[in-house]
Amino acid sequence: MSSRFVSLDDPLYLSSPYVSRGLEWSAVSFSFTSVSDLYWHPLTWLSHELDFSLFGAAPAGHHFTSVLLHATSAGLLFLVLRRLGARSWFAVGGALVWAVHPLRVESFAWVAERKDVLCAAFFLGAVLAYLRYVERPSRGGYMGWAALGMCALLSKPAAVSIVPVLLILDWWPLRRARGAVWLVFEKTPLVAMTAVVAGLTVYGQRVSGSMSYLADVGLATRIENAAVSLVRYLGRMAYPVNLSCFYPYDRNPAWVVPAMVVAAITGGAIAMRRRWPWLLAGWAWFVIGVLPNLGILQAGRQSMADRFTHLPMIGIVVAVVFSLSAWAGTDGRRNRALAWAACAVLLVLSGLTWRQIGYWHDSVKLAEHALEVENSDFMRANLGTTLLEEQRYGEAEEHFREAIRLNGRQADYHSNLANILLRTGRLAGANAESAIAARLKPEDVAVATTRGLVLLQAGEYGPALEWIRRAVAVGATRGPLAVRLNDWGVRLASHGEPGQAEPLLREAVELDGTLVPARRNLVLALEDEGRRDEARRALEEAIGATGAVLQYGDLARELGVAR
Repeated sequence: MSSRFVSLDDPLYLSSPYVSRGLEWSAVSFSFTSVSDLYWHPLTWLSHELDFSLFGAAPAGHHFTSVLLHATSAGLLFLVLRRLGARSWFAVGGALVWAVHPLRVESFAWVAERKDVLCAAFFLGAVLAYLRYVERPSRGGYMGWAALGMCALLSKPAAVSIVPVLLILDWWPLRRARGAVWLVFEKTPLVAMTAVVAGLTVYGQRVSGSMSYLADVGLATRIENAAVSLVRYLGRMAYPVNLSCFYPYDRNPAWVVPAMVVAAITGGAIAMRRRWPWLLAGWAWFVIGVLPNLGILQAGRQSMADRFTHLPMIGIVVAVVFSLSAWAGTDGRRNRALAWAACAVLLVLSGLTWRQIGYWHDSVKLAEHALEVENSDFMRANLGTTLLEEQRYGEAEEHFREAIRLNGRQADYHSNLANILLRTGRLAGANAESAIAARLKPEDVAVATTRGLVLLQAGEYGPALEWIRRAVAVGATRGPLAVRLNDWGVRLASHGEPGQAEPLLREAVELDGTLVPARRNLVLALEDEGRRDEARRALEEAIGATGAVLQYGDLARELGVAR
């Protein structure tokens, strides 16, 4: 298991000032009111906050919680399979295959995907409670499965499949005789919560801009990709190698054959519904479970993801477990053959999963493996960002240039390359790249900040201040920018250019009125220009804002200002 967090989305969940406070009231309130990260999943936020209360920022504790939840889900799946009617050893084998399959790694090794393992635990708990309720109806039993289903929905929107899955189980194996309308009405609490979660999810995705990543991809292409993804998911379940944390979107998918495969499986399951009804039930569970993440309503850059199989694969497990059980029957030889085959499969899957876990050791290793599987501008840029943070500028530059070659329309790629060029003393290149980024996305915080700093170093002080003000207006942190402006103002003043330094120092004071060095340097610049009355007023304002600190002592005596 990775002993670290990774740069891919982990900061989004763990760097929030609310989450890092632990289970304080403000953090709990944030959990139920925030939809800014694409999803409304208050229980997931609460689980992260609980981890901070228990373990602080130590990654091992956060990983432990995810693994514990995944193990809990495996145990619940065993109980669900038994309740559905599977024999003990078949239920054990099915639960273990699901739990140790390499496709699970992304959900429990990636702390940002806490929502997956938390949702699965509540989802399977709801299914188990529902099966018990149907067997022994009671008001408490009804409230139990409804509450657990709601908790699944409050953990991840993927649980919107909970009502269809329960209806599938009503058909098989429960064979409930009540009408379809009544069965849906019975699940009214979950239907209502599903509507709320779905609405907030769409709202959050629109607000965050995630639906704009592939806005130019037509509906027909997205439907074609959905057919391809369904078959690719099945392929990865059967042959789980070359798994990646990111699969780029194919705008020209070869969809005809996959669509025929999906149609053939669906037709076969329907044809066998009387003899082997679990085939249709399991296939329907899989398709309905994966449908919200097939990209028909595209959110994000990926065409598919391993984590999207977390709940849907349970349907395939159900179909396989009951099919093998029916094939083996009471035949001793067949049962022994299946037992040995299951041991071999579990051994192979465990080895592949152990290897897959290793790729999540750190951000660099994760991104490098993803690029080995399939080149993409997104993972190139992700790796470049990590290397930039580690000050490995040469390697980072290489990846950003490749990302731009693959997709030159992303402003952050140009902006990050500009940062590298600026830090390595290539001002002309930095100016060109930051200008491209500014044209592509002028209201982006990082883009506006980088553009302002590049222009500052280029000596274009008026435009630089305009971009810095724009960056602050769209959310840039004031303090670091104030420090940069103060440092540059000092440099200009020390080279005999107090007139050039003054507007930079004034802006630094405007950005951070408590920055004593900026206030002192502004007074000195005005004094150097021979503007003693203005210098005196600036010092009086400084003392009023920050108090009579020691740094003002000599200036106060020189200018005759009372402290």
